[in-house]
This record gives sequence, C-alpha cells and structure tokens, in this order.
Amino acid sequence: MKSGHLMNALLGIYIFIFFTYLFGPLLIMSVTAFNSAEFPSITPWECFSWRWFNEGKIAYDGQKLAGLATDWRLHDGFISSLIIGIGVVILSVPIGLAASIVLTQVHSRLRTIFYSISIMPVLFPGVIIGISTVVLWDRIATIGGEGFISDLGRNGIFLTILGQTCFISTYCFLIFVARLQRFDQTQEEAALDLGATQTQVFFKILIPYLMPAIASSAVIAFLASFENYNTTVFSILSDQTLTTVIASKVRLGISPAISALALVIILLTLILAIAYEVIRRREDKKKEERQNRLLFEETKDSRLKKDNTKTFKLPRTIFLFLLIIVLGGFGLSELAKNGLYGNECVKAAETAKKSKFSDQLKLLQQNVNTVDENTLKGGTLGGTNDYNNIFADPNLFKNFGGFDNKTEK
Repeated sequence: MKSGHLMNALLGIYIFIFFTYLFGPLLIMSVTAFNSAEFPSITPWECFSWRWFNEGKIAYDGQKLAGLATDWRLHDGFISSLIIGIGVVILSVPIGLAASIVLTQVHSRLRTIFYSISIMPVLFPGVIIGISTVVLWDRIATIGGEGFISDLGRNGIFLTILGQTCFISTYCFLIFVARLQRFDQTQEEAALDLGATQTQVFFKILIPYLMPAIASSAVIAFLASFENYNTTVFSILSDQTLTTVIASKVRLGISPAISALALVIILLTLILAIAYEVIRRREDKKKEERQNRLLFEETKDSRLKKDNTKTFKLPRTIFLFLLIIVLGGFGLSELAKNGLYGNECVKAAETAKKSKFSDQLKLLQQNVNTVDENTLKGGTLGGTNDYNNIFADPNLFKNFGGFDNKTEK
C-alpha cells in the first residue's frame, strides 16, 4: 500500500471517530425517545412507541410521566425562552453595531483600550453577571417604591434579557468588527463629497454592506440566549426558561420526554440549515448567471452565453429521502414482526413491570414477617436502637399500591 493511500485511510478513520464522538450521543438520545421505557435507554428495549411525543403515560406505581405534547412546564419554558431570545436580539445587535462603529472612529491610541473594554463582559462568569443584575435592579426597585419600576426590577424575564445582553452583545460586536475590517471607507467619502448626509450614508451604504453581519449576529445572539443557563438560573427569579426546566427535571431523573424534545430540536436545526444552504446556492447561481449575461452583452463572447433551456432533473436529495423512508419502513416492519411495536407490546411490558413490582413488595413483606425482635437486637440486621424501630409495624408493606389486596387461600 502506498503512503498516500495509508494516509487517506488513517484520515478517514480519524474523521469517522471524530464524528462518532461528536454526534454519537445525539443519535443515541434520539433513539431513546422511541423506547416505551420510563427511563431513556436503548438496552433493554421494551417497545417502539410514540408516547413520549404525545401524552406520556402513568407509571405502574401511579406516577404521572408527561410527554412532550402535555408537559406544560416545557411549553411555558419554551415560550419564555423565545421572548427572552427576541428581547436579547433587539438589544444586543444595535449595541454591538454601535460599539463596532465607534471602534473605527476613535483615535488609534484609544482603539486598543476601547476594544479591551468592549470584550471584557465575555470574560466575566455568567453567575456573577446574573447575581449582579438581580442585586442592582433590586436596589433600583427598592428606591423606586411601589409602581412600575418596582414591578420591572423584580420581573425575571426583564432581568434575564438585561443579564444576557451584557455578554451576548460582545459576540455581535466581534462579528461587526470582522465585517467592518473589509469595508472601503472611500465609499462613504465619495457619497459625502456628492452631497449625501451622514444619515443617508449610514442607511444606504453602511447598513446594506453590514446586512450579512446583522443577520449572523441576530442568529448567534438568539441561539446564545436560548441555550444560556449560568446567567439565566440566577436572573430568572420565579419564572423558568426551557434550559432551567430541563435542568430541574434532570435533577429528579431524566425523562424520555427530554429525548423527544432533543430530537425535535435536532430536526428543526437540520431543516433550517438545509433550507439556508439551498437558498444560498440558488442565490449564488442567479448571481453568476446575471454576471455572465451582463458580461456577454458587453463583450458579445458566445462562450459566456449558456443554453438556459430547463430540463426536468430529479434533485440528488430526493434519493436520500427515499433511502430514509425505505429503511424506516423496513425497520418498523421488523419491529412489528418481532413483537416490539404496537399496543399489544406496550400492554405486555406494563403487565410484566407491574408483576415484578408486586413480587418485590411481597418479598419485602415476607422478610418483615420473618424478622423478630431478638434478631434485630442481635445486630445482624441493624438494631432497633439504630433505626428507631422502623420495622415494628408488621403490616408496613401490606396493601401497598393496591397490588396485595387479595387474601391468599
């Protein structure tokens, strides 16, 4: 094997390991959303089910496990995250734009100092920003007394918008600075020489040039706000965002509804990314066609004129979608054939878990009935003095959960 082929093989192995490490957890979490078990898992697999995207279930021990469609905490947190994200975009983009323009106008000796001060909020821990925002506005609300200022200073959504804007505006600032470094300022000077005002130069020359940066900074600001936790958990007060709701649920045990939510977010991200790439390629193609047409009109070079006759051609992505549909249908048919899909599979799994839970309770009850006072005092099972006589009641595990109500004959 040639050295070039060996390097290509090693590079392919490295890329495969890298993407497996990067996207493997997302793939596993997506698969667990379709398992009917109460805890996200691939093995053991119970049944293929859509319950965690819908209403959820009531567990065999009576606990209500909400699905993605019925979990009102996730819904409220999602709406709060949207409101906060939009508010952060409205504040962060103008602040970052203004700071970047000021950076290009100040004296060269002050430029380094101004740049360092502008990016300083990124270096602060999010916890410090959240706590300081709450403390500051609590003092303002106290001084303002009762009324609008008091309500505003103790509003969790308002405080979170301000706290996140402190450092997210820095991201926007860096994006605008990178864009303005390639801006030709002679365009502004030429417009001013031709009689344009500063306002006209700003809106007709600078803003159109910065539109890609404005769109990029708005997207990044919204995503940074949507996923932020460190600042939000302190500034949100009694309200909740999607990240804080998920964090509170994880403390009590991960629910498969979180896996369903993760899958929905992943699919939305992929759809938006694919749509953006398709639109971008179409715009680039149209731009190239316009340039070739204008150049042909000026030079009359027949090589630049292309045949624009449109022929029907299947997009390449249609074959990928067809492959996914075929594989999905084959997988569902195999699951149904092996009894791992459908209501019968779910009912059988629930019955087995109830029976196992009942057997465990009966075993505990039998163990309690066989333990006497002398055995406990002997120290082999832990004395009653140590555990405050918790097994004194012989009926402790009887009639628990409705699984031992029948009298044995």
